[in-house]
Amino acid sequence: MVIMTDTAHPTAAELFELSDNQLRGRASLKWSTVEPDVLPAWVAEMDVALAPAIIDTLQNALLRHDAGYPGQSDDVVQAFTSFAEDRWDWHIEPEHISFHVDAATAASKLMRHYSGPDRSVIIMPPVYNRFYDWLAGSGVKPLEVPLTNVPNGGFFDLDGIEAGLNAGTRVILLCNPHNPLGRVFSQQELAELADLAHQYDAVVLSDEIHAPMVYQGVEFTPWLTVSDTARKTGIALHTATKSWNFAGLKCGIAIRSATGPWPAELDPTMTRTDTGFWGLLATEVAFRDSRPWLDTVRDHFQSQTDALQRLVAQHLPGVTFHPPQASFLAWLNFRDTDLTEEPADYFLREARVALSPGINFGDAGHGYARLNMGTSTVRLERIIAAMGSAWPPR
Repeated sequence: MVIMTDTAHPTAAELFELSDNQLRGRASLKWSTVEPDVLPAWVAEMDVALAPAIIDTLQNALLRHDAGYPGQSDDVVQAFTSFAEDRWDWHIEPEHISFHVDAATAASKLMRHYSGPDRSVIIMPPVYNRFYDWLAGSGVKPLEVPLTNVPNGGFFDLDGIEAGLNAGTRVILLCNPHNPLGRVFSQQELAELADLAHQYDAVVLSDEIHAPMVYQGVEFTPWLTVSDTARKTGIALHTATKSWNFAGLKCGIAIRSATGPWPAELDPTMTRTDTGFWGLLATEVAFRDSRPWLDTVRDHFQSQTDALQRLVAQHLPGVTFHPPQASFLAWLNFRDTDLTEEPADYFLREARVALSPGINFGDAGHGYARLNMGTSTVRLERIIAAMGSAWPPR
């Protein structure tokens, strides 16, 4: 593949200077599906300019009239494995990678294959709302084992997980870094989960799509580097589409170990044309040439977390959230306030701000809402000030 190298490194202020009118001109989901007077802070899209190298790559493909089936993927594999080695000290053999339409497609294949006669999968709500769609589409049912102590970040309920495994469930669907909590689980926590899965011959599917956006000073441990036991039990799911903001281009990555599970339908020879051609192009240039863009955006969100703490304290007294350790989502806790209805419904009606309803993330999401802070600090201030104008509830 002929790829232009990213030599321009815009600042965060430049990347996030898009106006409301520019954003409302987008046809993608976040801004196009809300009314003109609503500030959207819901679905996980960023209000950011794409990395210059990604733009150049896609423009060049269009100018070549190059929009056919995916060709060889060696360059994409090299870009991802180099990124994983550099950022996470994770050595991946190229033959242990396969590409898919997205993480959901790979996860669905894996859940169908490994869920066994019980046809259930352990999930740990509040958790990424699309997990429920993945399960339903795969013909398996969720076995919910809620995280404990969510106001302080969320922790595995190992006793509850073991009860589910003991009852016959053989798949654990893990989200790390966690959506919506932004929690990055420690190596020790993951090792304990791996030991439990191995004890019951269960498979762990580790959704790690927010991993490139882990904040400075926080250590992300990929599942397949946790321990020998984890390598025997797990498959990791990755993508560049979330952290570089091109979800519409579609490209998911599944990674195995030499000693772990791997069904034949995920073999690279079986999935070579399963992903989008432009998704592969963008993925390659993201992991290889767009690291400065990623670091700029990540650092902006790390600072944005500090700004959000200040803004929530100023405009929404009584509302709390545990600062995320990755990405651009915040899990707002309204349980200790006088608000008696779904927070997202209230703020859409009273403040014209669109949040993601907490209940979409499982029953454990009652009294919460997910806020997308993937925007400029100025726009985030407008969002929280608008919410504050309707607070406290009347």
